[in-house]
Amino acid sequence: MDVRFELRGGGAVELFASGFSHPAAGGRRFTTYPELIHVTLGARGLRIAAEHGSYWLARAALREPGAAAALLAALRERVAALPDAATRLARHEALERRQAEPARPRLGLALALVCVGLYALGIFRPFLVLDGEYYRGGLALLHEPWRLVTAQLLHANVPHLALNALGLFVLGGLLERQLGLVRSALVLGAAAAGAMLGCVVARYDEVLGASGLVSGVVGALLALELRRPELLPGLLRLSRRLLVFAVVAEFVLLSFVPNVAHAAHLGGILAGAVCALGTAPADVRSFEAGPRLRAAAGLVLGLTLAALAAFGYGQLDPSQGAARRGARLLQSKAAPALQLNNEAWVIATSENPTPEELALALRLARRAVRATGRLEPNLLDTLAEVYFRLGRREQALATIDQALALAPGVLYFEEQRRRFIGERDPEDRPAPPEPDAEPRAQPLDPDPEPEEPHFDSDGPGLRV
Repeated sequence: MDVRFELRGGGAVELFASGFSHPAAGGRRFTTYPELIHVTLGARGLRIAAEHGSYWLARAALREPGAAAALLAALRERVAALPDAATRLARHEALERRQAEPARPRLGLALALVCVGLYALGIFRPFLVLDGEYYRGGLALLHEPWRLVTAQLLHANVPHLALNALGLFVLGGLLERQLGLVRSALVLGAAAAGAMLGCVVARYDEVLGASGLVSGVVGALLALELRRPELLPGLLRLSRRLLVFAVVAEFVLLSFVPNVAHAAHLGGILAGAVCALGTAPADVRSFEAGPRLRAAAGLVLGLTLAALAAFGYGQLDPSQGAARRGARLLQSKAAPALQLNNEAWVIATSENPTPEELALALRLARRAVRATGRLEPNLLDTLAEVYFRLGRREQALATIDQALALAPGVLYFEEQRRRFIGERDPEDRPAPPEPDAEPRAQPLDPDPEPEEPHFDSDGPGLRV
């Protein structure tokens, strides 16, 4: 042993000819000098970054005053004595510069703000989420590809939004400091693609949320820590045990939560990891992104903006967008009843639906009602609303009476009936109730039609 630095409470950091022994994760570790990547001293202590992990040694843990600075000097002296010292010292200086750069992560913050903004918009336009631009199987893949992007920016509730927005801001900000803006944009683009590919492979019907993006960031952080730690300044590294635990805990704990899109998370993790390793620079001393990476990041940005533009255009005229989606849904024998119903409701409750749009809404509502055996009062209410907007009051009354038979005493349905018979202003639509009425009986169909091919309306539900 050459040098010994005593620790408070017993133990020491001991320097030998080939390496040094130090505390690590509740035990001790022997690190050889060639394994050292970056050693830096901050106001509170010493960060020792090696190939196998990153370790923190507080100033207060060392017994002697000034021992932290002396230990730093001793470790750098041992590294300077290695055969490839010039290369190592140049890399160390480059890591110091990267670590000292101002912390201005922008990408994760921007995505988090977009998610928050869209959620706020959904408060004023509830159908933004209920019938909004989330992933919906073949509709997204074949007809409305912008959903592959917008699905990952919409959220079901405040906890869902808060968790993903925080992950994008904190972990996305850390990744941006590690890889830079351009490479981080590519990682997020790859994670988005991987998450959607996971949805396709798993045959999910409906998915929304940015958890695939957050998973991609975690996958990238873990891949860099395990495979390219020489690129990471010591203070920007996370414990690999923590990262592995986070990934395992996510899949284990969330396995007990219904309707979690595990395949999207897995796809995001794998795609983020592969992209991070594939785009990482060969050496920390040449970290600037080249023209090809910049062009690829520009493409990701362009596709994202185009998807948001398509989303915004659809919001200008919700009934027209619902009509387009509804027409495509009618082409599918497997379209879920709730989707059919939602599109019909958007059209029927819009300000100025055209006769053609209302005719389409009638087809959608009838098919949704038939698929559920005329046992869902809320779906019957949608059909009644469509009849009423078409001026077919008798059929609207007969249909809302069926809803009342299934859910007697529900004030909303009673007020709808008053509206249909003229006791309430036709434009004064009551606020819909919570969809918790239980079906009680199967009434006769007052509007018989030739049966359309039956399809299975049971699905896994909306996944997040």
